[in-house]
Amino acid sequence: MKPSYDPVALSVPDEEVRVDQDQLYWRGSERFTGFTGEMLEGGVYEFQSFKDGLLDGPSGRISPDGDLIEEEWFQGNHLYGITREFRQDGTLATATGYQYGYPIWIVRFDFDGTSVLATEHPEPVYGQRELIDILWSKRPMPALRGPEDAADLSKH
Repeated sequence: MKPSYDPVALSVPDEEVRVDQDQLYWRGSERFTGFTGEMLEGGVYEFQSFKDGLLDGPSGRISPDGDLIEEEWFQGNHLYGITREFRQDGTLATATGYQYGYPIWIVRFDFDGTSVLATEHPEPVYGQRELIDILWSKRPMPALRGPEDAADLSKH
């Protein structure tokens, strides 16, 4: 499964971007907007997306053939949205809905990448609901899409 964007062509090297004590990312004297990335062992390309100095948009890993291995979505420095993992043949294996870094639901797919095998709702960790409420009060985010959108790659 090829991404609808090209993080390899759009990336700047990781070493050109620095992070400060407030977790803001900078390139020179400007808050960074764009992609960073690096080639890992085996030809896998790992990338991150930023907007106005914050992790925002897609991040993940791409195979040497240009297919997604994993795609995560961030908003305002938080893992927030649908993370998807793909098999080597490009079919969707799992999709997980995150709010402020916490998994809310997980959908597991059959080998065809479309048939749902299971939908799970992980047990919240102690204090998770309260922390999500606090984070939402400080930085409200749109509602997390539900498991029904897990296979729709246009929704995140």
